[in-house]
Amino acid sequence: MGREVPRRHLNGPRFGFTVFTGDVADRRDQADLEPIMTQFGWQWETQLIATPSGSQALMEWVLLVGGMEQDEFNLSLGWLAGYRLENGLEFGVGPNLSYSVDSEETTSSMIFAFGSTLPFGDLYLPINFALSVAKGGPRMTALIGWIVG
Repeated sequence: MGREVPRRHLNGPRFGFTVFTGDVADRRDQADLEPIMTQFGWQWETQLIATPSGSQALMEWVLLVGGMEQDEFNLSLGWLAGYRLENGLEFGVGPNLSYSVDSEETTSSMIFAFGSTLPFGDLYLPINFALSVAKGGPRMTALIGWIVG
């Protein structure tokens, strides 16, 4: 048998932006809002399986608050199942729920994410890009942050 690699639970802040397209971008324009908004939040990551080579199967929750720079208040919660290679490249997929307090609109979507997590000792710097496929047009998000192991 190979050596057992312990599971790790990592979490940390995220910040970035989301770009809206399609009907959603048009509705935002009509409401005098930009088709891009900032995102701030937190990620909780559980490494379900870690191999001795360094690859990992992951489960992540990402909670984001967006639009504050435009006097909006949007909440988003994503749940992703993913895989990280030993070199830090990662990809994941999962459902997302978003709620706009201003319009009282709830949107569900599927997220397809990819990126890289760069290790610096016990500090990791994740850089991720996501495509959220939803009614009204896709949304593209870029996030960066840090997690401590």
